[in-house]
Amino acid sequence: MPSRLACALAMLLLTVAGAQGADALLTDKYIALMRHGVRPQTDSKELAKLSPKPWPKWDVADGQLTAHGVAAVKGLAPFERGMLAAKGLVPAEGCPPPGTVFGWANSAVKRTIDTGNVLLEAMFPGCGLSVGTWKGEGPDPLYDASDVDLGAIDVDEAKAAILQAAGGSFDRLKAETEPLLKEIDAILECPAGSEGCPLSEQPWKLDVKEARDDKPASVSVKGPLAKAGTLAQVFLLQYANGFPADQVAFGKASTAEDIIRLSKLRQLKYDVGNRVPYLAARDASNFLNQILIALAVDPKGDEAAGGPPNARFLLFMGSDTQQAEIAALLGLHWHIPPYLDDETPPTGALTFERLHDAAGKAYVRAGFAAPSLDQIRKAISLDSAHPPLQAVAAIPGCAAEAVDGACPLETFLKLSRPKLDMTAVAPYSYH
Repeated sequence: MPSRLACALAMLLLTVAGAQGADALLTDKYIALMRHGVRPQTDSKELAKLSPKPWPKWDVADGQLTAHGVAAVKGLAPFERGMLAAKGLVPAEGCPPPGTVFGWANSAVKRTIDTGNVLLEAMFPGCGLSVGTWKGEGPDPLYDASDVDLGAIDVDEAKAAILQAAGGSFDRLKAETEPLLKEIDAILECPAGSEGCPLSEQPWKLDVKEARDDKPASVSVKGPLAKAGTLAQVFLLQYANGFPADQVAFGKASTAEDIIRLSKLRQLKYDVGNRVPYLAARDASNFLNQILIALAVDPKGDEAAGGPPNARFLLFMGSDTQQAEIAALLGLHWHIPPYLDDETPPTGALTFERLHDAAGKAYVRAGFAAPSLDQIRKAISLDSAHPPLQAVAAIPGCAAEAVDGACPLETFLKLSRPKLDMTAVAPYSYH
């Protein structure tokens, strides 16, 4: 009798497991738009003007991937490989079949190329995989459309959009940032009366650069918030790169908690910059269009018409700029504490996972994954037992149809395509 009961129970468990498996969504494509690894500031001369104290010395030139950044990227590779293998997109060992993995980086930003190459080699050692880049001259129209005629802005429309995002004036932002700006002043110890000191008392303004020669016009918020947002990011990068505590923010905001608190300045800077809907649409519609084409293509097809190769794993190496802009266009948000919401740390990835159910119906799940600051600082080797921070980013307008956080592909495309500014979209070559 006990053996019969055990047999019946086993059959029931198999039946339940089979039913769950039949209902499960299976992944057939994974797209990651990843930020580059740890770098120094991009302009040491400008940074030096903000404080009389000596700034930490980096091991590479401004803006380049550091040696510690390389180690942290390699530490992320075991998790990325294991995650993709668990989804059935790449083999657990050895080289992936030709055409199943594709990498692409910003031709104008070397740190994105270096990060992508380090990551692919660490994920698939000895397989000869590397990122490709655009072969044209000047800014890459996939990553920086507003720096070329394709995404050129209308100055008046840009000014109005920024002021609208700010709430009609800078008064709210001034009040919200005042305590943090004064904290930045205390960190910098810039002598009162010196040019640009204190930072918190400098004027806020809209800076307009009219179009000239072959460079389109630009509009941006200049003043305390712009500089403080940059400083908050520099302090984060110092911490992430493993500088001693007395060299991180001059020893005055040297913990992860300090760095994350000050990062609010950068988030607010993005709210009146890259996340402004008009600016995001001009600069990122071309990129988002490529992602939508890649998601819509037949999984069994050879190429996505007008899009990237139809690989199972698509790695786009870029910057937080593209992540913030595409998320703004789609209305995506993520929560990965202890980071502030919507933070985009080094090697963080905005992801789009295409799945299908047993009947073949396709879905899209958006998300964000990033190592914690301490995982980057210690260059920890990450895997399924020690993963990065991860969150699903709910797709606005799809809550009623969502399955396990995934939106039906058809619905996702209907919601997303109207958000593109098609006057800023053009064919793009991956050859």
